[in-house]
Amino acid sequence: MQFTVTAAAYDATRKYLSYTASGEKNGRRFTISSKAKCLKDPETPERIHMVVLLAITDHFKRPGPSGHVW
Repeated sequence: MQFTVTAAAYDATRKYLSYTASGEKNGRRFTISSKAKCLKDPETPERIHMVVLLAITDHFKRPGPSGHVW
């Protein structure tokens, strides 16, 4: 899986990272826009990338609307 974080914003009062990421997995392109709960501000681009990686990995573990797992 390869992806890039195209946009990210951290809300300190709610402790959520809102992000948009685009990439490719198993030859399929995807774009995800979602939120991830963070205990503290992911200050560096590397930390933001890791938070989004964990969130996307969790997202792909869940079955899609058709019932198939990515």
